[in-house]
Amino acid sequence: MRLGPADPGTTRTFGEIVESRVGLADVVPEKQDAASRARVRDRVAELTAEPLTLERALQVAMLNNRELRAVLEELGVAQAELVQAGLLENPVIAGDLVNSTRGYGLGGGLSLTQSLLSAFLIPAKRRLAQARLNHAIVTVGQAALVLARDVKVAFVRTQAAGQMLELYRGRAQAAEVAHELAQRQLDAGNINPLDQQLFAAALDRARVELADAELAALVEREALTRLLGLWGEDIAWELAGPLADALPPEIELARLEQQGIADRLDLSAARVEVKSIAHALGLRRRGIVTGIEAGFVMRNEVGDDAGHEPVLGGSLALQLPIFDPGHADLARIQAYLRQAQHRLQDAAIHARSEIRVHRAEVVAARRKVEHYQKTVLPRAESITDLTLLQYNAMLVGTYQLLETRSDQIEAHRQYVEALRDYWIARSDLELAVGGRLGPDSD
Repeated sequence: MRLGPADPGTTRTFGEIVESRVGLADVVPEKQDAASRARVRDRVAELTAEPLTLERALQVAMLNNRELRAVLEELGVAQAELVQAGLLENPVIAGDLVNSTRGYGLGGGLSLTQSLLSAFLIPAKRRLAQARLNHAIVTVGQAALVLARDVKVAFVRTQAAGQMLELYRGRAQAAEVAHELAQRQLDAGNINPLDQQLFAAALDRARVELADAELAALVEREALTRLLGLWGEDIAWELAGPLADALPPEIELARLEQQGIADRLDLSAARVEVKSIAHALGLRRRGIVTGIEAGFVMRNEVGDDAGHEPVLGGSLALQLPIFDPGHADLARIQAYLRQAQHRLQDAAIHARSEIRVHRAEVVAARRKVEHYQKTVLPRAESITDLTLLQYNAMLVGTYQLLETRSDQIEAHRQYVEALRDYWIARSDLELAVGGRLGPDSD
């Protein structure tokens, strides 16, 4: 189903916008009937039956997110208005029946009138309706991009929460081992009660942190489930893997700003609004007579003498712009046009600023991830390995080895957070430029 052009003079559809900006094809149902909904349910069940990758999650969201489906109905409204704009107004039939007070019988007539102005304005009304359809397409397209960003963010948050949950489990297990060892040494009289209580307190903290991590993982999972529009048996989905740690290359800021100004759908919607109001203003300036009606009249006056026979003829009615010449209406449209122009300029300024901020966030997050990859994690692993060598040589004790292992887990947890923040910042940057960052950045 072709949902109309995205920009004047083009044939871009909503489905093509999703395919080019999000990278997904065949995620816009052709129809909204029962058979189409059944196919969507089957496709969603098929996608969630296997471990979810980011691409699969995006497909499920585009097919199944109820808020997006509701916004998509705006296209149906705009299409109906476009059809309505191409139709003539219905003709008006009127009649009267009168009775002579002097006994001359009945009289009356019929009239059929049609607005000529509505016929003349059909091309102009169709252009305005087409502009509203274009506006609806880019508005719905922007809603799809926002949903894609939200799904990406929720997906990486869920991945990170799951990885951190496993790390907290490892820390809790290490704390349990240390606590058991301390208890045995206390029973043997090798440590004092204070040291044993310190290890017990460390185990308590690890268990509390583990409980918090379990709740955080559940909350992030449910946030993603809501965006995917899943319920019932479909909520038993699983993730396909952990966070990706291979970072794509950086992109020049100048190219990002150019891409954002050219591709952002909210700016396209603002441009369409300016053009449609400008067209309405030009139409209003050309129109002076606000109403013209022509029709056919048949009448029969009461009486049976000459001059009272049935008569046929035409009629013409004009609305004279005497009391309301339209100056106020013209001023109102001019104000709307200036308002739309200011909003377009403001949106462009905000777009450039958002791109600069989000790119700076991506660059900072990237530097942090690379620092962990190149320095922090290798050093933590080296410290653990060296401590293990000294432990095997009986130069350090078990507690120091367990503490070193706990520090390594903490460094890896911080790395997962940094990696999560990078992919979130990148998702925000993609939305700020109006779609994917391009094949050269993947």
